[in-house]
Amino acid sequence: MKKIKGFAMRRLGQDAMIVAESVDLIDFDKIVSLNSSAAYVWESLQETDFTTQTITDILMQRYDVEEKVAHKDASELVNLWLNAGIIKE
Repeated sequence: MKKIKGFAMRRLGQDAMIVAESVDLIDFDKIVSLNSSAAYVWESLQETDFTTQTITDILMQRYDVEEKVAHKDASELVNLWLNAGIIKE
């Protein structure tokens, strides 16, 4: 998977959200708000290809969590981002 170019994380106070950087990509139905864990993952991914396992590994390194739990959370995050159109397979 890969982030779709033209989307960036922005912070407003302590809140983080993914926003379109181009008028062509703006869709206010697809504003994605991130909790602190999701924001950390987004920042950690940079512009490289990644898999659900990549996100699982990031979560396990950052938090004291079992692989099964991290993988479930990573899968949910990937599905959310795919449905929002901010990443692609």
